[in-house]
Amino acid sequence: MTAPSPPGQVRTVALRVVALALLLLLALVGSLTVRTLNRLPDTTIYLVRDEGTTMTLVPVHRRFRPDDTAAAARAAVEALARGPDAEEAARGLASEVPAGTRVRSVRTEAGVLVVDLSNEAVAGGGSASMIGRLAQLAYTLTQPSGVDAVELRVEGARLDAWGGEGVMTAWPWRRPDGALPRW
Repeated sequence: MTAPSPPGQVRTVALRVVALALLLLLALVGSLTVRTLNRLPDTTIYLVRDEGTTMTLVPVHRRFRPDDTAAAARAAVEALARGPDAEEAARGLASEVPAGTRVRSVRTEAGVLVVDLSNEAVAGGGSASMIGRLAQLAYTLTQPSGVDAVELRVEGARLDAWGGEGVMTAWPWRRPDGALPRW
């Protein structure tokens, strides 16, 4: 027959069990938090919805986890060039940014994000497509991320008119307050 444990030992064992249970609970909560944060979107790109007689920009959230502004710009332009995923396409969203459009370079000059794009950026499409393309790029690149203005270049050249129909542009472009554009 064993002698009963003194009350101090029972309390010590109980406290250790409670402490271990709390540590396990904290580890579980920490693990779930990290998993959840890794799935949350960190970027907004803008796709286009054709509404028959007008077109409008629609914000779409994506997860890129960019290291810096240049990486974020590259990832965003690549996402626009890839276009919508299957669910977004089923909702009637599209991208006017041509497939194959690449970012040649990204830098900041006097507080303006200068993004140099490949020739594909100005290939094909009429004026509505070009207006949509410019709006997609400008709104995506100036989303709330510390970028106040953007200037787009193509193969190193600043274009004051984009596309065959010559959609006029003014650089640097600053995001206006208010509703997203319709054209």
